[in-house]
Amino acid sequence: MFRLRGKPLNTAEIERIVALLKDSELTLSEIAERMSCSRNTISVANRKFGVRNYGGRRSRWVATI
Repeated sequence: MFRLRGKPLNTAEIERIVALLKDSELTLSEIAERMSCSRNTISVANRKFGVRNYGGRRSRWVATI
């Protein structure tokens, strides 16, 4: 099942994304695949909620929450 382009995420989906960012070692791409949305959507959620700080790197991060 693929998300329709431009369809907003509901609250439960956003909470699940934040939980995956916070509690797992999954990459942004792996989370996007699991949540059936784009990598950019996950990146935007990460920036908005400040979960991971990549410090200019692509594969390593520090949890900020």
